[in-house]
Amino acid sequence: MPEKKLDFPRHWVEFVDPEDATNIFRCDLTWLTSRWTCIWGRGCKGIDKDSPDVGCCTYGAHMADKDDEKKTRKFAKLLTPEIWQNYDEGHKNGFMEKDDDGDKKTRAFKGACIFHNRNGFSGGDGCALHILALQEGMNPVETKPWVCWQLPIRRTFEEQDRGDGVKIDVVVIGEYNRRGWGPGGEDLDWYCSTATEAHIATQAVYQAYEAELVELMGRKAYDILTGHCQAREVTLTAARNTARTTGDRKLLKVLAPHPADPK
Repeated sequence: MPEKKLDFPRHWVEFVDPEDATNIFRCDLTWLTSRWTCIWGRGCKGIDKDSPDVGCCTYGAHMADKDDEKKTRKFAKLLTPEIWQNYDEGHKNGFMEKDDDGDKKTRAFKGACIFHNRNGFSGGDGCALHILALQEGMNPVETKPWVCWQLPIRRTFEEQDRGDGVKIDVVVIGEYNRRGWGPGGEDLDWYCSTATEAHIATQAVYQAYEAELVELMGRKAYDILTGHCQAREVTLTAARNTARTTGDRKLLKVLAPHPADPK
């Protein structure tokens, strides 16, 4: 099935950050209650059609800041040849590089991030840093570069003038779609966030990605978000039932379900 178009109606909610009244959270409920899930290894076509087994790990991960780099280096030192296929290459020639703009990122090696184990490796396919986390009883949020665990959620910041002379920060929690990759996002051979093949989960995104959202928002804000998501799910179920039995889709249209979700 072709990917859905990027521009479609979305249901948003705003609430004050319970930890800082000068912040507002603006959250995309259409995305967070969608049934998207990562299908890497289960039909993922990859952002490069010639390397579907690599998924979205083709180019390496850009470091968010010095702390992100420090964390990545810390956990890279804990990797062993048993769980990192490119252990020798990484130690011999390094695992960091700079892009054309001089920004640091994990090195691309043989068509994938150097930490990505290719199919058939005895220590496990996929990200060695992810494997390390599971092996050590940790959440991959703790071991992987920021951008790697943030996907498929995107956090951005906006400044808003309230109108009374006070400027506040708006923290936007939304879908990491093609545009999140920058200008090159349009050139990806395939991307999953609006692909119907990836909207097959039994849990909503806000539930499956609790750890990531708590890291991005804080526990108290996440709990508020959960309340909004749960209320939406109840209403969305009722609206879908009404649409099926009566053909009246007015409420469903207002709630703006994700177009890639099952109907």
